[in-house]
Formats: sequence, C-alpha cells, structure tokens
Amino acid sequence: MVNMEAFLKQLEEAQKQSAMEKEKAEKERRDKEARDKKYKEEMAKADELEKEGKHREAWMKVPDPTEYPDHAEAIRKRKSQLSDKFASPSLFGAE
Repeated sequence: MVNMEAFLKQLEEAQKQSAMEKEKAEKERRDKEARDKKYKEEMAKADELEKEGKHREAWMKVPDPTEYPDHAEAIRKRKSQLSDKFASPSLFGAE
C-alpha cells in the first residue's frame, strides 16, 4: 500500500509536468508563428514600397536583424540591396 501511494503521487506529478511541457511547447510554437507572420508582413511592406520607387522608406521598413535572428542574413542582404539603390553616387564613379 505504501508503494502504491508513492507510485500514484509520482504518476500524478509526471502527468502535471507533461501537461506543462505540452503547454510550453505550444506557446513557443504560437510565438514563433506570430514572429514569422510579423516578419513576412514587414518584408512585404518593404517590397511594396520598393515597387513604388520609395527606396529609403522601404529600407526603413525592413525589420532589424536583432529582432529576427533566424532571418538576420536575409535582412542584412535586403538592407544592403536597398541602400545601394538610394546611396548617393560617388565622386569618383562606381567602385
């Protein structure tokens, strides 16, 4: 009987921890999906502004790489492409 009570308590604790882990994983998944959705929206807005010829505004709308570390390289590449389009020309021509 003593072992059975201890077993039931351990079983109950395991079920609680399992439920907490599932909830934690679900929350992380929802947060990641929300961040990805926001990233895609910001990049779409930047693309839209670029198509309108507003390169400076598009560059400003591209998200900060620190906010989206998963997409940091793509963000840096996109910012450099946009900055090349509106950068002032060099005095000595293209380098």
